[in-house]
Amino acid sequence: MDFDAVIVAAGFSTRFGTTDKLSADLFGRPVLAWSLALFESLPGLGCMVIVTAPDRVAEVTAMAGEWCPRACFRVVPGGERRRDSVEAGLRQCTARYVAVHDGARPLATADLVERVLAAAEGRPGAIAAVPVTDTIKVVRDGVITGHPDRSSLWAAQTPQVVLRSAWLDAARMGDNDETDDAAMLSRLGLECAVAEGSPENIKITRPHDLQLAAAILRARGAAS
Repeated sequence: MDFDAVIVAAGFSTRFGTTDKLSADLFGRPVLAWSLALFESLPGLGCMVIVTAPDRVAEVTAMAGEWCPRACFRVVPGGERRRDSVEAGLRQCTARYVAVHDGARPLATADLVERVLAAAEGRPGAIAAVPVTDTIKVVRDGVITGHPDRSSLWAAQTPQVVLRSAWLDAARMGDNDETDDAAMLSRLGLECAVAEGSPENIKITRPHDLQLAAAILRARGAAS
């Protein structure tokens, strides 16, 4: 499938500490560079749009020039909310389908992206997700109020592939934020497919996540 990609990298890293997680070193590359290099390697990629904080456009442009020099890429400023950043990226795209990926998920693989793309073909979209293994509770004001059946619960990941025109149509229905792109498409009553993700496809949120990512890369033989 031919597609464009939006790499979302406009967050504030508030839970990571005093440094920016996307610039943190992970096996000799910035965290963000792993996603850039992955998408550059994929057949069918048209243009990659990297959405970052307004004051980091020059920095991320230089990073992209180093780590995905063969890709057609653009770096654009994002917004305060995820939906604002995704929309800024989608408006720079022209492909029918767009893969939206968190820049803070450096361990996605080509196989995973291709499976999500295949699941999305002919549909409004598809997401990577993994079945929930923990017992989940609904808690309000410190009190358990619900015991959902985990057999139907999946934890969403990225990439999430969307029909670009449908996402933009859904966004016009209201200005409130959504936690992911499947939720945005659901405004139109559209249902996304699921491609099973991987427990290794973690999101770097706190410093110990970086240590875990390094251990996974070491096990994959990244050091070689």
